[in-house]
This record gives sequence, structure tokens and C-alpha cells, in this order.
Amino acid sequence: MTPPPSQIDEQLDEWGSRLFNVSTETLPRSRRSKGSPLGSAKPVSTGGRLSTPQARAAYVRQKLQAMVRRAPQVVVKLVKAPKGMKGISNNLTYISRDGQLEIEDQDGQVIQGKDAVADLKAEWRDGGMPIAADSTMRDAFHLVLSMPTRTDPLSVQRAARDFAAREFSGFQYAMVLHTFETDPDPNPSQHPHVHLTVKAAGFDGIRLNPRKADLQRWREGFAEALREHGIEATTTSRIHRTTQERWTVRHLHEATNKGKTLERVKRMTRRHKPAQGVMRNYEQVMRTLARSDRGEDRQLAADLVRYLSERSRDIPKTRTPERDRSS
Repeated sequence: MTPPPSQIDEQLDEWGSRLFNVSTETLPRSRRSKGSPLGSAKPVSTGGRLSTPQARAAYVRQKLQAMVRRAPQVVVKLVKAPKGMKGISNNLTYISRDGQLEIEDQDGQVIQGKDAVADLKAEWRDGGMPIAADSTMRDAFHLVLSMPTRTDPLSVQRAARDFAAREFSGFQYAMVLHTFETDPDPNPSQHPHVHLTVKAAGFDGIRLNPRKADLQRWREGFAEALREHGIEATTTSRIHRTTQERWTVRHLHEATNKGKTLERVKRMTRRHKPAQGVMRNYEQVMRTLARSDRGEDRQLAADLVRYLSERSRDIPKTRTPERDRSS
């Protein structure tokens, strides 16, 4: 007997939210206590927009569909953090190419030219929480938000602007768009990307202290902003892209079950516990989709099986146990 749609959504919510680490909570930044880590152990917050099982199930379907379509993966890198005002000064000089490229700040103001960049540096040094010239602390964080070649650069810039405004409200930041055509560097990257430097201490004294969970949330936020500007984008953590199990969809010709059921064909391989947990969640999600009375869900289950099987075949098979232990 086919489960009702509400039960399918509830099961997708249960297993899909685990798979993609989706939080049902709303945790505004202003409620964090002073000095607390930035989302140190929190799942990806959805800002209250996914407050029902149906909404979260739709979100899970969207993530899975983007995965099987091989939508472009966003890149959000946290590069070396500047320390002290000297480090921040060098960083702002670098991302603006010594004033040749436009900097946009948290208020939407455009800064260009050496003199204007020098004024911005003085503002960062003296405004809010002052920064000493030399320091052992991470006084800023430097992110790079990137998309593949041929992605519209202006859409990347607009998405980065929206992402920064949502994620770093209450902080000073500077962002610069780099493109192959506009970057004066002798060897410019062909990937349109935005350099985003955020002052570690907010106007309220709370300091950023990003962890791995925050980096994944930033990827999610940037991907969502890109989709809002018409750019297909998705993000999955590395553990989702290294499955080593084969999957098949088998058609059962039983009168009581006209849908598709799934059978996992396990390869004899040692797996780390986190990867095992991810694959169990995938299994439950695909079984749920295969039991749905919606043709789109059953097709998505088949597409996921095909996608995960192809990913398995793409994994190099030359790794030795010694290398596995050292990684």
C-alpha cells in the first residue's frame, strides 16, 4: 500500500534533514550571547522559512534534484585570516588590486582609488573595536566566493552582496568582484569570484569564530542567493561526493506495489562512521521516494541511484590502506 503524501513528506523531512543537516530552529544573530562561537555546533539554519515538514521535504527534493542534475557547485573558501591592522591593510590592498578595483562595504558604499582605500583602512582601524597595528589575533576573515567559468559575474556579485548582508549584519566588511576581464593581475582567474573580508569584531563586540558547520552554512547561503538571481547552484559536503556503495532500482511486479523499491548492493569496503551514516540516510531517502505515488519522486529515486553509482565508479581504486590511515 502506498503511503499517503503527508507520510512521504514526514519521512523525507526526517531523513533528508539529517542528510543535509537542516535545522528547524530560528536563531537570529542578535540573540547570541556576547563572545559565543558563531554557530559552533548548530546545523544549517533555515531562518524559519522551512518551519513545516512539507516545506523541508520540498527543500530536500530541491537539493537532491540539483545533485542529480549536476548543478554547479559553489565554492566558498576561508583563506588565511589577516592579523593586526598591518595584515588587514595588506589584504584590502590585495583584493582591491591597490585601489584599481571597486570595493563595496557593508553600507553599499563604493570605494576606489588608493586614497579612498586608505580612508577605509583608517575607518577599520579606529571604528567599532579598534585594531592594533600588530596582533596575534585573527582580526578579520577573508572569504572567496567563486563560481565556474561562464557564470554571469554580475549575478555572482549580487548574490555575494545579498549573502553578506544576511550573514554578516552588524559587522564591517569589504567585498570586491574579480573577473577574467577586469582583474589587472597578469594571470587572472577565469572563474568569476568575490573576495569578502569581514572584520572579526562586530559593532556589538561579538567576535566571529567560524567552525566547519559555519563554512557549510555559508556555502548553503551563497548557493541560495545565486538561485534567487537565476543562477543554478548547489552545494554538498565532501562526504556526500565520495560514496563507495553501488545502488540499483528493481521493479517489483507485485499487485500490492506498483512503485519502485530499492536494494542496496554493498561493496566489501571499510568505511568511516560518518560516511556510513550519510549512506544510511541516502538509503532511507531513496526508499521513501520510491514508495511515493508521485511519478516525479520515483524518477528522482532512480536518478539518485544512477548518480550515486556513477560517483562510485569515478572514485580512484588505487588508494592503499597506509594512505587511508594517513589521510
